[in-house]
Amino acid sequence: MCYVLLPESVDLADAALIEPLAVGRRALTQSGVLVGEWKEKAVLVLGGGPIGVAVVWNLKAFGAERVFISEPTALRQRQCRGLVERVFDPRMEGVAEECRKLTGGEGMDVVIDCAGVGPAMRDGMDALRRKGTYVNVAGWETPFQLPMQFFMMKELVVRCTLAYDDADFADTVADFIAGKYKGAEKMVTSRIAIEDIKEKGFEQLVKNKDEHIKILATPRRELLGK
Repeated sequence: MCYVLLPESVDLADAALIEPLAVGRRALTQSGVLVGEWKEKAVLVLGGGPIGVAVVWNLKAFGAERVFISEPTALRQRQCRGLVERVFDPRMEGVAEECRKLTGGEGMDVVIDCAGVGPAMRDGMDALRRKGTYVNVAGWETPFQLPMQFFMMKELVVRCTLAYDDADFADTVADFIAGKYKGAEKMVTSRIAIEDIKEKGFEQLVKNKDEHIKILATPRRELLGK
């Protein structure tokens, strides 16, 4: 278990974001791409939920300049615009074809899957260049089935990550304190009191999951005015 002290300058109302940001950071550190190489990589993130957005904020912190995201829901699309070079709607456009157009026909260097559904995986592997890297962060509810027409024929590399380790967490805290995630609080779509967590938290995520990215609950109602 990693314990890191936060200085008083860190706003505790936003410090809860360190945990999902650490999950996003782990996806990058386990990808096989060195920190200094991200600037040259074209990256597609599948899914604009809390972990997908956390991955994007880490890509920005690591200096990545060509970042794209595929997200089918309108609210999350709006949340992601301005963070990445382009947001794709997989229901309305061919994600892989558009990725190739934007990279001179080569395709993405890295795809990071935060969606965990078959159609997104197929889009992602189709969008990868030859010998590109596919990183799975998502928890799958169905069997993880690789589309062999892309995986084998393009000799793709597949990696998976789970949560984070002490080093990733400590590094995330250090970068959070240093201001490298400035603006990440925008992923919070609702702030609620902890006594309302059943109706305004859990039930919202069950019934209206696509209307939220991150819901934060606090025992201190005075923080809800942020």
